[in-house]
Amino acid sequence: MVHKIYVGSYTNSVTTLSFDPSTGSLQVIGTTEAGPNPSWVASHPTDKSLLFASNETDEGKIVLFKRDDDGKLELLQSVWSGGAGTAHFAVGEKEVVAANYSSGTLLTIPLQLSPPALLAPPNQPVKFDFPGTGPDADRQEASHPHQVAVHPSGEQLLIPDLGSDKVWTLERNGATSSWEVKGELKTKAGHGPRHLVVKGETVYVLNELESTLSTYPLPAAGAKESACLSLLTPPTQPAKGMLGAAVLLTESTAAFPEPLIYASNRNDPHPEGDSIAIFTTADSAAGFSLVKEVRTGLNHLRAVTFGGDEDRYLVLGGLHGGGIKVFERTEGGRDLKEVAHLSAGAVDKPTSFVVY
Repeated sequence: MVHKIYVGSYTNSVTTLSFDPSTGSLQVIGTTEAGPNPSWVASHPTDKSLLFASNETDEGKIVLFKRDDDGKLELLQSVWSGGAGTAHFAVGEKEVVAANYSSGTLLTIPLQLSPPALLAPPNQPVKFDFPGTGPDADRQEASHPHQVAVHPSGEQLLIPDLGSDKVWTLERNGATSSWEVKGELKTKAGHGPRHLVVKGETVYVLNELESTLSTYPLPAAGAKESACLSLLTPPTQPAKGMLGAAVLLTESTAAFPEPLIYASNRNDPHPEGDSIAIFTTADSAAGFSLVKEVRTGLNHLRAVTFGGDEDRYLVLGGLHGGGIKVFERTEGGRDLKEVAHLSAGAVDKPTSFVVY
């Protein structure tokens, strides 16, 4: 099967790639204007004809596209995201929830499926309260929500806030249908939580400013850190400017029965580029532990995305060099093998991916 990959970037367009696993071909087949800095892209959970992007700018936007049968995109709409620097958003069945990094706000935008449309929000943006600064005065001078993570139950949002060293927990108000802050998980000072995943009774929080992955028990509000592991193979220590970037969780499948966690690390001075760290989960026989660190040959990794049957492939790109690559999961997912490479310059400043 030939896959289509949609690439978000710090440019003015979303780029469409074609990936053929049988030949290792990875090539650009189209670009679509999307407004400035469409850095995060995501699809609708059930209607795969709908694709979304964020404009990570001073006046943030959420952009809605329609995909045709050939995978071509038509821009339908662009609406305000509720703040500045829209770094991430989550798409639900009937809403898009946007996290605005620069303004420290979160907005829920109603979504109509037929015909597809983003509707006027009935509520004002949520403003995360964080007076003062964190240990990193340059990066933690204010609240900086970096992800909208939906709890597997669907009843909570978990919002890692790099600026405040917190993960905010939000629940829906039954009367207004809006999401409201109900609690917080405090990470260690200076961690700078960026992204997270949830498995079972454990939250795994990727700490951008320290290139580590921490675990916390559920419920998240008030939880204390259970463990914290480096994204680098011991005894290597993070170099100055090194930053954790993304974290993904795989589910158990026939080909890959062991659930694993994959975390990306960027700005690594290693001659073989940035790395992907692979971890076992806290509820596995081995417990929470680092399995392997895989070098990618890329410079400044940001988002990484699974695709293909049973999430066989991992797509990633270097914002500052190395191009875009596809890796195949091997050894039951405990290792990665490069199977396709699009050279640097073919897509400028790639940041995120959606695979069909």
